[in-house]
Amino acid sequence: MKTRNLFLPWVIVFSLSMNAQMKINENKYNKLIKGEKHSEALTYLKEKGIANPDTYWFNRDAEQLATFCFDPNFDDNKYDIIVNYANNSFKDMSNKDRSYSEVANCYLVKANHYLWKGDFEKATLAYKESLVKLEKFKKENDINPQDIKAIKSTIDRYYINQTETQKMAKALRNFDVSVLNLSEEKAYEARQEIKKILAVYDQPHKVHFITYDANSHINKEFSSYYFTMGHFFSNYFKSNFFYNMPKTAKNKYFSEINLYNLFDDDKYKTKEEESLQTEQRKASLIKKYGKSFGESIFDGKISIGMTKKILEDEFNKPRTIDTYEYSEFWTWSSIMVTIDKKTQKVTGITQLK
Repeated sequence: MKTRNLFLPWVIVFSLSMNAQMKINENKYNKLIKGEKHSEALTYLKEKGIANPDTYWFNRDAEQLATFCFDPNFDDNKYDIIVNYANNSFKDMSNKDRSYSEVANCYLVKANHYLWKGDFEKATLAYKESLVKLEKFKKENDINPQDIKAIKSTIDRYYINQTETQKMAKALRNFDVSVLNLSEEKAYEARQEIKKILAVYDQPHKVHFITYDANSHINKEFSSYYFTMGHFFSNYFKSNFFYNMPKTAKNKYFSEINLYNLFDDDKYKTKEEESLQTEQRKASLIKKYGKSFGESIFDGKISIGMTKKILEDEFNKPRTIDTYEYSEFWTWSSIMVTIDKKTQKVTGITQLK
């Protein structure tokens, strides 16, 4: 009986807590979303005047609200409701840094709507509008400038990534695999992979309800945060036709695309560009340190006579540094280097087992 008496209050508290956390996840709202009555769903959200400052649950709300970019009838009223919901939730959060991405996507929903429609001019205006709204939110609510700066940075990054994604999809539609001089088999594989990518890109996308127990998504191939294909492109492009593409083909078909912004990574270079960059780095090291040291650094090797500054500038930080009266001992996983404290040069290299 004692156990039961203790258990019942806990159940009541837990139930009340869950109800508070899942404000947006109500039956009427869910039915409206599932019935694709998007205007009614957001009007209902506005009328209830609810906000969810619980970071965990707000993030899931935001994932759903961000999908309104796929609403064919998206308008300014819907945008204002979504942004206000994000603002009202964010200003009372105790862990604001955990929701920067989600707030950014609520602000970007209008710009993303136009990007998916292929209207870059209106998308640009919507992007600028999002930054104006963010600044207004900061001033009216006295939000920490660092939080606003982080959200703005995320908006910038996501918007540029999304823009480059749209450009890449367009470029792929016009890409002629034959310019790569691949074997018949490899050319076939490349064409099939491009078809696969575009099939995912072109499938119907719509506002969708995200279940809180399974966090399911209709748009499975897209990031739950910003609906781009950078992650979808990456492995294929690095290991197949893009890496081996001649520079002339890249300049012809992909010259307008900033691959760094698309992939959030600067490693997606063609084999030709990577080789050129490698040779340029080697020449630069030789010019700076001389032929012997330059080639050693390029090969990742430490040589007798190198200065302590060279080690600091060109090699990874050692695991340990032991300092004695006349010498320092720098130890990595496979070698230990002795540095004379007076000359500041390497005087010994010991290979470790």
